[in-house]
Amino acid sequence: MAIAATVTASMASAAEWPRLPPDPPDVATVWDPGPRWPTLPPGHDETVAAARATPPQPARPKTLPAVETIGDLGPQWPRTETVATTAATAAPDTDAPETTGAFTPLPAAPARRAAVTPPAAAVSVYRPTYPVPAAVVARPFVIEVGGRYWYSGGKADFGFRNGYPGYGDPTSTLDWRDTAGHAGEVFGRVDHRPTGFFVKGLIGAGTLGGGTIVDRDFFAGQVLFSDTSSDIRGDSLNYGIVDAGWSFDVPGARFRVGGFVGWHYWRESLTAYGLTCNPDQVGGVVCGPPGSVQAPSTTAVLAYEPTWQALRLGIDGRWTFMPGWSVSGEVAYMPIAHLENKDSHLLRQDFGPGGLGPAPNIISRSSQGRGVAAEVFLNYAVTPAIEIGVGGRFWGLNADTGTVAFGPSFASRFDLTKFEQQRYGLLVQAKGRF
Repeated sequence: MAIAATVTASMASAAEWPRLPPDPPDVATVWDPGPRWPTLPPGHDETVAAARATPPQPARPKTLPAVETIGDLGPQWPRTETVATTAATAAPDTDAPETTGAFTPLPAAPARRAAVTPPAAAVSVYRPTYPVPAAVVARPFVIEVGGRYWYSGGKADFGFRNGYPGYGDPTSTLDWRDTAGHAGEVFGRVDHRPTGFFVKGLIGAGTLGGGTIVDRDFFAGQVLFSDTSSDIRGDSLNYGIVDAGWSFDVPGARFRVGGFVGWHYWRESLTAYGLTCNPDQVGGVVCGPPGSVQAPSTTAVLAYEPTWQALRLGIDGRWTFMPGWSVSGEVAYMPIAHLENKDSHLLRQDFGPGGLGPAPNIISRSSQGRGVAAEVFLNYAVTPAIEIGVGGRFWGLNADTGTVAFGPSFASRFDLTKFEQQRYGLLVQAKGRF
């Protein structure tokens, strides 16, 4: 009975547990003792549908901070400063529907500070200094100027025929041999690199001396009836060249080649002293016994003054075969050359029998000469602007037709059969380039 009473009392207590307060009319009843979720307000579905029907606005592009460019060192990292902005305290939304329980709004977080670019004057930028190599400026003109010394030897051969019966062909020859020369010259060249056009030239002068001259005369059949020799004590050497042309660089070969046209002037003056008879084929009837002296070594007996003016057509080139070392040179052909030679027989300046009148008393001329000129140098660049070199040169001109006029009237004209002149030797030079 006691147990039954106890069970009955317990059931009665369970039946008397307190009930939860009734749910508000707009709030869902949740039997779980957890939080209560608010009921969506009226018209919510229509608001969501309208929002979905409206296309979203494109996002505004983000503005990048300004970049300052300094000199030619590339863009620099921007410096940013912050500006304080005050955000208003967020107020609760009074239009939101009421929910179960009280809602306390949280304080608004401060707005993010915007990055601004301060004025250029306020920016302190570290500007490192670096050595900047000077820009290489292509020069349109390259100018070379220098000087040379020319040690040379030379010779000249002359011959003519008088056309008279009984005389040989040639009738007379004069051979000047072993004339040494010492000359100095200045030279220059201007190249216009953009077009390849160039002009160049030289002018020189010096002295001549040494050597001998042999004068021979022939009867018909080239019978030698007179043979004399004299010593050359020299005189002077003058010359000049002007050329203009065009050149170009050979790709990948470190070689420059060009062609040119120009003018060549060459004048020599020679004087011979003394007169000695050599063996001949008539027993010395005309001159005298071999070895006899007809004029002392202090007496000037002959003077020679050949002058050439020639057209030049040639090529020149330069090859740099290793750093600082190069070979340069030129070759010119002279298809047209004019000769005038003043020949003076100084012991025959009278007007008597056999006299030729005042010097010059024999003049030879020809406009049908031709010849060649060549030179080559081995060069070393001491600096990029200074170069020295050593080389050689050869000049040769000849004419096998022309006229020979004898004084004193120069009315008698004979045929020039040969006039050949050469000069060759060693050169030393130094030049500057700018």
